[in-house]
Amino acid sequence: MKIIYWLGIAFLWMLPLNVLLLTAGTLMAGEALGEQEFVGLGVAVFGTVAGAILYRRRPR
Repeated sequence: MKIIYWLGIAFLWMLPLNVLLLTAGTLMAGEALGEQEFVGLGVAVFGTVAGAILYRRRPR
């Protein structure tokens, strides 16, 4: 059960990393930030907060 728990935390923390990489790629390509990047930012904030809450409440 702990393995599933840690995989969930890892998945939630991958959301901010994914958004960071996609946004960096967009900026490096010289394109303006659009609606997709702002939606991704919201998803990244959700993933960070949810991952932090789950990490603080982790089973011992």
